[in-house]
This record gives sequence, C-alpha cells and structure tokens, in this order.
Amino acid sequence: KLVPFPQRFDQRYQVYPVSFKGREDMEEGNKLLLPASALQTLAQLNISYPMLFEVTNPALDRRTHSGVLEFSAEEGMVFMPYWMMNNLCLHEGSMVRITSTTLPKGRYVKLQPVTSDFLDIHNPKAVLEKTLRNFATLSCGDNICIRYNNRTYEIEVVETKPQAAIQIIETDVEVDFAPPKDYVEPTAASSAADAAMPEVVEEEEEEEEEEGPDLFSGAGVRLDGKAIKQVLPTSSQMKKQKQQDPWGEEPWRHRLPGGVITKPPLAYVRIMAEKGRTVKQESDFTGAGHSLK
Repeated sequence: KLVPFPQRFDQRYQVYPVSFKGREDMEEGNKLLLPASALQTLAQLNISYPMLFEVTNPALDRRTHSGVLEFSAEEGMVFMPYWMMNNLCLHEGSMVRITSTTLPKGRYVKLQPVTSDFLDIHNPKAVLEKTLRNFATLSCGDNICIRYNNRTYEIEVVETKPQAAIQIIETDVEVDFAPPKDYVEPTAASSAADAAMPEVVEEEEEEEEEEGPDLFSGAGVRLDGKAIKQVLPTSSQMKKQKQQDPWGEEPWRHRLPGGVITKPPLAYVRIMAEKGRTVKQESDFTGAGHSLK
C-alpha cells in the first residue's frame, strides 16, 4: 500500500543556539539552519518562495515565524538565534516543531523599545532598517534584539498589518514607534511647578586677578662693585602702570627698545582726540643744515 506523500513540511528537531555552530552573526536576524534532509523534503513539496516556517514549542504552545539561511545542520538538529529560543522558552536540546507556512507581505509594523536606552542611539531608524534586512518575518509579541555599539537592545513587535505575522523580504513596510516601556511622562504638577518657578539670573562676577609673586624681583650686582645706573621695574609695577594709563605717554616708542618712531601713529592721534586729549607731535628733520663750502 502506498503511503501518501505529505503536502506540508512538518518536522521535529532538537534545538540549539547558532553559537554552537560558530555563527554568532546570525543573532542579528531570525533565520534557521536546517539539516540537508529538510531541503530534500522541501524540494518534493509544492513550496512557495521564499521558504517561511512556523516555529512552535509544543510543550508551551508558544510560536513564532522565521526563514531559513542554510541547510548545513546535523541531522535531527536545528540551530536558531538565542533570542528566538528565549521567546519560545526553549533550552539547549529541547524539541521544537518546524512547519512550512505562507505569510503575506507586510504593510505596517509598530515597534516598542523595552528600555529608553534605545533613544540614545544617534539615528535609530537607520540602525533598525539595517538590522531588519536580516529578518524574514515579524510576528506580534516577539522581542527582537538589535545590536549596536557593543550593546543589545530589545524591541517588542506590538502590531503588524495586514495580519499578526508578516514577511518583510524585499518589502516596503511603514514603521511606527511607541514610547519605551519604561518611559515616564512628566506629570502636570511637576510641569506647573516648573512654570511657576521664577527665573534666576546669575550675575557674573568679575574675578580679580590674583597678584602672583614678582618674577626676577631681585637686585642685580656688577662684578666691578659699581652701582647699577638703571633698575628695571618689577612685573607687578609694570602691571599697575599699565592699569593706570594703558596708552602711556608715547606708546609708539615701545615698539623697539629705545624707540624708533618719533611721530605718533595717526590712529593713536584720532583715539586721543575722541578722548579730548591732544598729542604732542614732533616734526621730522628739525636739525640745521650746513654747507660744504
């Protein structure tokens, strides 16, 4: 008697995380590693592409959906991301049921971060779009994991359209975000208190410059024992002199030691004129001439 060939893929496997196969990169997605015998069975069935599967924990009747990446698992085993095992409450070596299914293309999905840390990402939409490229399906109630900057963020799938499970392979899906679960909105009482609080204007106080110790304030001594004719002012004395009259009597003479320019600059004359002060100007070439004869 001939046994009718099944028209639907329906198998049970022992489940293990993808890290057991050295495929930690698959944690950023929801695809499976199935054995080669699964490919042979699927080839004889009228399976629509892409190949999608319903993954069920028969002990708790918890289920989700996924795709397949490779048929490289050992016989009797299936490897899946560890976060999927957590969603299904599975442990290493637990039995899981894999059945083929078809899902409509998604039009809309609403996501909710589990913690508000996800909002600290500079561009969360771009990070999410990059991560979802590794996903084949989205199912309501699943907590998907997104890795970014050596951190893992959990995001719950709150709503999907047109039904509770959709496929997102080469599909434009409208994505909406709900506030994080631990987000606390400011209460009306606190906002009213903030509004009633008067604004305090802080006056900037001018800090007086602390006078430090005078540098090189000692007196010099000549080797021949004679007195020094000129004593240079100390740094504190120069600072006080500058505060009394920042312009000095003839500031243009201090451009070089001993002074080079005897005529004040025109800009200085104008500034002094605005202050109501006159500047004594010396005429050029005031000496007397002599004839060679």
